[in-house]
Amino acid sequence: MTTPPDDVDALFDTPSPPSPEPAGNPLGAAPVDVRREHRVKVSWPARVQLPGGRVIELRVRDLSEGGVGLLTDHHIPPNTVLNFAVGVPGINEPAKITPVTATIKTTYIVVQGRDLCCGGIWVSLPADCRELLDKWIRRLRK
Repeated sequence: MTTPPDDVDALFDTPSPPSPEPAGNPLGAAPVDVRREHRVKVSWPARVQLPGGRVIELRVRDLSEGGVGLLTDHHIPPNTVLNFAVGVPGINEPAKITPVTATIKTTYIVVQGRDLCCGGIWVSLPADCRELLDKWIRRLRK
């Protein structure tokens, strides 16, 4: 597994990558959740860097091979590529947290009760990080 940077905050020192033009979801259309894979429920701390550089704390509420479901108190714009970091517990040592950094593209944001739920698909996810997340998905599917 690639050694995570000593300072995960360094990921957020540079602006988020530019977002591609929205495709297949014109303004005013219903939100589209493009993940088709089985999702597993988790509750892991995470953060994203919004356009303009602001970093917000949130939680990962579910995980799939294709992306993540997020729970937040802040509006996150849909169809936006964002820097993303999550603290993933160790498979055999849950107290040992591995920082996973990636970029996601947000697909929707909806209000569910008092919560804002956002979907994101992986844009870039290092192979070793994908391997760790896949292990969790397999474990939680059982």
